[in-house]
Order: sequence, then structure tokens, then C-alpha cells
Amino acid sequence: MKRTLSNPIFLLAVLLAAINQTLEKGFGIFLPVIHSYLDDLLCLPIVLTLGLAVYRYFWPNYRLTHSHTLPVLVVYSVYFEWYLPKGCLLVTSDIFDLIAYIIGWAIFNYSINEKKSVSLNV
Repeated sequence: MKRTLSNPIFLLAVLLAAINQTLEKGFGIFLPVIHSYLDDLLCLPIVLTLGLAVYRYFWPNYRLTHSHTLPVLVVYSVYFEWYLPKGCLLVTSDIFDLIAYIIGWAIFNYSINEKKSVSLNV
């Protein structure tokens, strides 16, 4: 679990999210493209890494399969890009948000959730 939460890509995602939220909420600074897409890009690497860390607490070499991670991608995409915009005038649906979720999902799967090499000492 500890090595999962110390993954440099996870730490970078958390740091970027914290900086972005501090600028927006703390100082009222909104950088247009970053404001629109950074949170969506970082969401799945952060959420899925936290879930993976829980699994790895019990099974240290555990790797989430696509059957674990794809439903998370679908739920976030459907909720934030289809359902929520229908009921809230402050939220808009954007295909680039969906693309950011997909890129974040891929970043998680191919860097943080990587396969562990097994070495046999013969």
C-alpha cells in the first residue's frame, strides 16, 4: 500500500489537483483550459490509486483489471457528462471532459497499475 501511494505519478496528480484547487478556491484564479479539464484528467488516477492501495494493503502485488476500472470510468463519465448536466444549469457536458477521463484512466492503467515483474531466484 505504501509504495502505491508513493507512486510519483499519483503524487504529481495529487499535487497538481491541490495547486489547482488552491488557486481556484483560495485565490479566485481560473486558468481557462486548466480549469476546464485538469480535474477531469486527474480524477481517475487519484480515485483508482486510492482503491488500488486498499487492495494492496491485503494483497501487496494486486493489480486492478479492466473489469474493475472500466465501470469507474463509465460511472464518472455518465454521471458528470450526462446525468448532472441535465439537472443542474451550472454544469455543462463537454466531449473533451470525456476525453480527459479516458486519458486519466489510461494513465492509471498503464503507469500506476502496472504489472509487477516476478523474479524467481533459482
